[in-house]
Amino acid sequence: MENRKIGQNIKPVFYAKKYIVPAVLIIFTLVFCQKTFSDSISVTPNLLFIDVQGSGTATVKILNDQKSPLSNIPVAARSNKESVVTVAPGIGLTNSNGQISFTIAGISNGTATITFNTNTLSKSLPVSVVSNIAPCAIADSSGGGVDEFGPEMMNDGVEKKDCSYHWIRTRKEVGQKKSGWIRLDWDEDVTVTRMIIQTTDCNESCGNDPDDTLYIDSGRNVGNGIVQYLDEDEITWITDGEFIEEIGDVEYSFTKPITTKAIRIKKIAPSTQCNGQQSNPVVFEWKVYGTPSCN
Repeated sequence: MENRKIGQNIKPVFYAKKYIVPAVLIIFTLVFCQKTFSDSISVTPNLLFIDVQGSGTATVKILNDQKSPLSNIPVAARSNKESVVTVAPGIGLTNSNGQISFTIAGISNGTATITFNTNTLSKSLPVSVVSNIAPCAIADSSGGGVDEFGPEMMNDGVEKKDCSYHWIRTRKEVGQKKSGWIRLDWDEDVTVTRMIIQTTDCNESCGNDPDDTLYIDSGRNVGNGIVQYLDEDEITWITDGEFIEEIGDVEYSFTKPITTKAIRIKKIAPSTQCNGQQSNPVVFEWKVYGTPSCN
């Protein structure tokens, strides 16, 4: 019998491991790398405030899945409360920039929603129609005119042309100055967006005869003030902003729609750019635009 050494003529055998990449992983990678986007619709602005009997503009923009503008796309517009706001045109086509503009008209004080539709897309725009709600409030001040010149003259609906006004004391005695303020309080929460303070022009008076009881010396305008509103705790006053060195009627827009029960303007002073008395500024009418309307 032939003898063999252990291990003689025995060839080693190697086994190769097979690595299988799951098909799911490949599909996932392809989908991830080739992600697509659908057509989109946007509306500017995203919230609109307009005055009663006033109007505003909303612009609709349509983009395709590559974020390029789509032209000649029909867009229909509809108001859910035509007694509050109307919209025109009722339907139109986007231009080469993928845009179409609509005119929103305020009919009565309140809120409504404008809905814009294409065949496959839809977008809504909240609209608030505001009016002068100052007559609903109780007016007050740091002191000054009384009786026919009292604080209630600021929100009685009688405007500048009629020379009906309240004056705010900003001087204790000759040479002494004090900070004046005016304030409006409502019985319930209101939302305010902007305001107008009718005051004297920089260097002109109301009336021509100095002996007339309604005559106002020049230099008595409301040129400076800090605008505040009452917080929901009904204790804390929050500063929204200020106006500085105004030389005529003050037009002020709040930084955002403010919901409150009271607003005030403190540290009232005439503009130093104006000649004349430079004390005891005059308010003919203080208009505050917001909702709800005065009933």
